[in-house]
Amino acid sequence: MTLNGTPNDLIQNLNPISIVVLIPIFDNFIYPGLRKLGINFTPIKRIYTGFLVAALAMLYAAILQKFIFEKSPCHNNLPSECETPDGFPNPAPINVWVVSGPYILVGIAEIFASITSLEYAFTKAPKQMKSFVMAFSQFQTALSAALNFALVSINVENKFTWLFGSFAVTAVVIGTLFYLTFLNLDRAEASLNIIGTGDREGFKDTHKSGDNDA
Repeated sequence: MTLNGTPNDLIQNLNPISIVVLIPIFDNFIYPGLRKLGINFTPIKRIYTGFLVAALAMLYAAILQKFIFEKSPCHNNLPSECETPDGFPNPAPINVWVVSGPYILVGIAEIFASITSLEYAFTKAPKQMKSFVMAFSQFQTALSAALNFALVSINVENKFTWLFGSFAVTAVVIGTLFYLTFLNLDRAEASLNIIGTGDREGFKDTHKSGDNDA
């Protein structure tokens, strides 16, 4: 794709930049605005929305990759290796800023899903178990990174379209299963929040009973 003076590293950094910029907007305007409209956008629904936005990002990337291959002057060859007869890069006539879409959408998906899941793990865990629950929550991130490494062999340019498309389908399927499985937690939101404000149920009573027996 044509850079038109855009630094190579700028586009991929749009993901963390979008997260930093959008978090205050979500916290101060979008979520309060939904509450004022009477929309109960609970954590489980936020996480599910994150799955759907991630799927949209992957679908965007898959379609874009298909267009890059079609528009590349080298056609069926890898666009990144396309060169002029003089040995200079010969990119597809597509502005590189088009790629910003998936990076920003993934950032939004992380705000909905990842940040909400961390908040959920912390606020719902009893005081005596917050560290453990947060560590277990972060362990899921480690598993996803390991899965990413396992897919390195198919993470190659000529398979990008199918790879991104597969991610989109997987995100929709897994997200829907997640929503249907944990939808009942939304109904218990208030009682779960009470657990997070005190000790683990029965901990104090058991502790005192042990002291009296001694």
